[in-house]
Amino acid sequence: MVVYHLIYSQYLLQGPKEHWITHLGLALLLTFLLSMRRRSKFWPIKLVMVLTTICLSFYLWVCYPRLEIYGMLQANYLDLLVGAILIFLCLEATRQSFGLVVPIVGILAIVYMFFASYLPEGLFHAMSLRPDIILEILTVGFADTGIFGPILGVSATYIFLFMVFAALVQTSGANEFFNQVGNLVGRKVRSSAAMAAVVTSGLVGSISGQSGPNVMITGSFTIPAMKKVGYTPEQAGGIEAAASTGGPIIPPVMGVAAFLMCGITGIPYAKIIGVAALPALLYLFSAGIYVEFQAAKMKITPQIIDVNYRELILRAPLFLCPLVAIIVLFVMGYTPLYVSFWACIIILILSLFRKQTRPSLKGLIDGLVNGASIGASIATICAVLGLVVAAVTNTGLGVKLPAAIGALAGGNLLLALILTGISSLILGIGMPASASYILVAVVLAPVLVKMGVNLLAAHLFAFYLANFSYLTPPVALSAVFAAKLAGGNFLKTAFESAKVGIGGFVLPFMIVWVEALVWDFSAPFFAVVSLITCFVTFIGIQASLVGYFLRKINLKERLILGISPICLMIYLATRSIMWFVAGVGILVILFFWERRQKKVLNMTR
Repeated sequence: MVVYHLIYSQYLLQGPKEHWITHLGLALLLTFLLSMRRRSKFWPIKLVMVLTTICLSFYLWVCYPRLEIYGMLQANYLDLLVGAILIFLCLEATRQSFGLVVPIVGILAIVYMFFASYLPEGLFHAMSLRPDIILEILTVGFADTGIFGPILGVSATYIFLFMVFAALVQTSGANEFFNQVGNLVGRKVRSSAAMAAVVTSGLVGSISGQSGPNVMITGSFTIPAMKKVGYTPEQAGGIEAAASTGGPIIPPVMGVAAFLMCGITGIPYAKIIGVAALPALLYLFSAGIYVEFQAAKMKITPQIIDVNYRELILRAPLFLCPLVAIIVLFVMGYTPLYVSFWACIIILILSLFRKQTRPSLKGLIDGLVNGASIGASIATICAVLGLVVAAVTNTGLGVKLPAAIGALAGGNLLLALILTGISSLILGIGMPASASYILVAVVLAPVLVKMGVNLLAAHLFAFYLANFSYLTPPVALSAVFAAKLAGGNFLKTAFESAKVGIGGFVLPFMIVWVEALVWDFSAPFFAVVSLITCFVTFIGIQASLVGYFLRKINLKERLILGISPICLMIYLATRSIMWFVAGVGILVILFFWERRQKKVLNMTR
């Protein structure tokens, strides 16, 4: 599987959809073979699945030219049977790799497509589709949604070789460079490795513009470093997922969404990325405050281990050269598949120069197997998420939901923002942020603009929430990747990532209410005060979420502290100075109270 993808990145062996068929077939095959090795007593059932996967993949590959042209019109009963079995295999492979949550979501999506026409007239009602048409949409019709939709394409062209790259990073020992950097930073900052993850992942993501590959690029360094200093696998994965998901909102690249926004709104690209800089800084601040508080609560002390500067310098190329190559190639416009190929080749060649980093043949093969197995599991879950996207788009729910929200909100801006946010989060589940952003931007952003919201603020609002749906359970794509790398529980990692990245859910509202965040300083006093308020708000939010301020605080203190950011957010929405005084007052009072309690505790010791 690795060899095939490496060759395909350089030579067009087949068309994109045939490549996706091969990619998914290899992924299912590898998943079931690995499952046979882990659970030998069920090997006959797994063997049947292996043989079925081979037959189905070969059938789809041979019949693709006919299905591509006539699939939605002339699919026969054998085609439909193949499609139904393929759905089952994808669901089962995902269950084996990630548990029941995602397969259940996929099953509910399929059931909704079959029975939406029987629901009462309203938002969730959809026109009736014949069962054969539904199966064609989901599988053998090779539509723009379904198993062979763009999400599987992301796995085949973005994710897989970055998984292999992550495995090669571990095999070559390049993560030792990051450990040495962590030792160096840890002398000053308590959260050392976690803070480095927040900054590094954000900066890399600002170039790549993609959350999933970003987790793969930086997570291979940051997650082991965080686990080493005491963070649990779920915490390490959650921090990395949140940091990487922040990448697409950080200029200068911001994925393709910035270009789409430019085309839809007519706002110059330079202005979009200029405006996005300050909210991006706020997000990094919020995540940084979280990891600092978490480190203090867990009593993770700054690392005082001696830094081996010689090893730091000698291993630096293993980290910096592939990273620079990735950034440069992305900026030059090369495809992720091409970029990931050269990242793998560069780190492999560099690792051969020193005995300490040169992998043995067995170590190299084990690393490639590990990368391929993780990549295979990601491919299967992407196939299942394609089913969810198909249900949202082909039933009309993706268009009706935003339109209904606009009608429900009436003239209430806050209600419109809340409903828009929910819509963006739902549409962003398993869907590229750019795609879900388009659905919301075209239908609902004009509603916000009519209510007086700045044009760019309205579009950033929709995009941010669509992007950060990558952190929200039950799908949480970024957490899926991070949990695999960290070896942690998926759901726990997802909830942890949502806490670390809560700034991504609060920032969109700040952007609408605080004109200074879109560089409008027509009200200078409010602009200055509100910007300071934004930073203070995140301190209150993260302290109450973590349960640490100046010391570890109990539930009652956390609830009281949580009132402060609520008051400050109301101030930003209403500009009533009373709420500002209340929010800051609670924070100041609790600050002195915690300082006094901390002194008393120290004296008793």
